[in-house]
Amino acid sequence: MSRKVMLIFLLIMNAGRIAKIRLNEMLDAKKVKDFWDRRPDNYNKLSFESLANLENDPKFLDIKIRTEMQKVFAWLPDLTGKTVLDLGAGVGQWAFRFQHEGAKKITAVEFSAAMIAVGKLEARKRNIDNVDFILSSAENYCSQEHYDVIFISGLMIYLNDEQAEKLLGNLRAYSKPESTILLRDGTGVGERFEINNRYSANLQAEYSATYRTAEQYEDLFARHGFSLTRSENMFPEGHMLNKYPETRLRLYHFEQKNG
Repeated sequence: MSRKVMLIFLLIMNAGRIAKIRLNEMLDAKKVKDFWDRRPDNYNKLSFESLANLENDPKFLDIKIRTEMQKVFAWLPDLTGKTVLDLGAGVGQWAFRFQHEGAKKITAVEFSAAMIAVGKLEARKRNIDNVDFILSSAENYCSQEHYDVIFISGLMIYLNDEQAEKLLGNLRAYSKPESTILLRDGTGVGERFEINNRYSANLQAEYSATYRTAEQYEDLFARHGFSLTRSENMFPEGHMLNKYPETRLRLYHFEQKNG
């Protein structure tokens, strides 16, 4: 076999491995964190909800919040007296909603100290004392508590593959068979879609994200012992908030597999 033929053969054999390496390295974790650490700089310029939601248009933001709340709470059990783990909590926007709906205790895990500072300030303004902000990356969070509800929101798109696997590897330790696990996250339409340090005029910053497909999310959770029971796009096709053809915001319901 000639050297040229051998080289072509080796390239073909290693193409999948090379592609996987590139995908795993696509997101720069430091740049992702830097983006969120700077986001609270807009605290006095944007509404509280815009900081984590990334929707700056007040009209669209109002529609987005109302539509999402209606869907998310329709999928959740009655939260009265329940314990909730909010992974990727941002400034506590969902944690405060869970508190309003009667949750006994909300643990809000966020990797940006700047975002937590805003969340704690907002909690004091609202006289909320049962939201516990924890400074930790979601994939490194561990707890001996088993939560009634685990809410993963707008988080997975900012994790590279290694981080995502680590998060799911830990998830079973603080969930229980009857736990409700909701994933609210950006999803690639048809194929995985990646943004790598692309400047966003809307956000006035460089932005990175990985949008896995619905099938990839299902496979990821299944590998770690969780079954998908339901999934739907957050907004129907043709909705004004489906702004980009490559992605959709989607809601997933998972539970522990039997055994």
